[in-house]
Amino acid sequence: MDRYRAIPQGYMTAGAVAKKMGVTVRTLQHYDREGLLSPSAMSEGGRRLYTDGDVIRLHQILSLKRLGFSLGDIKNRLISLDDPSEVAEILAEQAAAVREKI
Repeated sequence: MDRYRAIPQGYMTAGAVAKKMGVTVRTLQHYDREGLLSPSAMSEGGRRLYTDGDVIRLHQILSLKRLGFSLGDIKNRLISLDDPSEVAEILAEQAAAVREKI
């Protein structure tokens, strides 16, 4: 029996995302509890399902974390990928914050 049959096209399990991004499933669960990264969907069996957009958000979180930002700061700095002008504005703010930290 194919264990991935229940996973809809375009979604990844928490394990697949964790492996792809070099984090643990527990890290993903923690980010969900903290309101940083919630899965886009849940499978019928209760598995967290993530999209490519979720992986991009996780990349933002991990990048900011490596730069020394706290999870609280990161939560306030995450970029909504819906509005390009907002993306540019927030990236400029993040660059200024990084320069200040340096």
